Amino acid sequence: MSSWDHLRTELDLWQSENRIATAWWRDDDAVTVTPALETILSFEQDYKVPLALAVIPACLQDDLPERLVETLDTRVLQHGWSHQNHMPDGRKKQELDDVRDIGDVITDLRKGFSVMQARFGNRFLPVLVPPWNRVADDVVAALSSLGFYGISTFNPRKMAEPYQGLVQVNTHVDVIDWRGTRGFAGEDAVLGAMVAHLAARRTGQVDSDEPTGILTHHLVHDAGTTKFLDNLFSMDHSALNWLRIPGVFPWQ
Repeated sequence: MSSWDHLRTELDLWQSENRIATAWWRDDDAVTVTPALETILSFEQDYKVPLALAVIPACLQDDLPERLVETLDTRVLQHGWSHQNHMPDGRKKQELDDVRDIGDVITDLRKGFSVMQARFGNRFLPVLVPPWNRVADDVVAALSSLGFYGISTFNPRKMAEPYQGLVQVNTHVDVIDWRGTRGFAGEDAVLGAMVAHLAARRTGQVDSDEPTGILTHHLVHDAGTTKFLDNLFSMDHSALNWLRIPGVFPWQ
């Protein structure tokens, strides 16, 4: 059996239980309009797979808000402030860190929130996507007071609402091989991760209500990545439902 067959078999199991396998799509590091961005926007338009675009506020260029006005379902999330690493040597990269004074981290997030509101209006959902999917616990605890309703990192969530008024919905399937080629991770690895999360949801090993999140980074997509996404988003199965982004975060 191919990896695609394994995915269809898993979706068949969902269908046999009269259940719908929900999924969503998040793409990180957006700042400006590029050919790579146009490619993923074409997927959203052609296949009606809604896109959550994580935008770096400090680096935002004027053309991006103007371009997204033309799209139907794209929503933007806040990708930290400037995607700058503040960790010392020997520690994993992190912008929203526990090294600086938390007041400085909060100031950065406030600046970013203001930029996102001003430039994107109601296309901006108040959801924080921490750069490198890492964030200090004290920062998470402060998010609701800053106006954030949600947070999105990577791996199955431990709880749906880590703090009152803050919903967590993560991604689980990364299409890029960051530790190796830094290109497409390959069909077997990517579809294997997708099937594994869907199966874990179906059998109750992880939160079954958390939709399976696909994570992309358009700026580093190669031909293999693009071909895979084209195949994934064009695949039709009655048990698979790509969620509109406001529906991913249930307070909307």
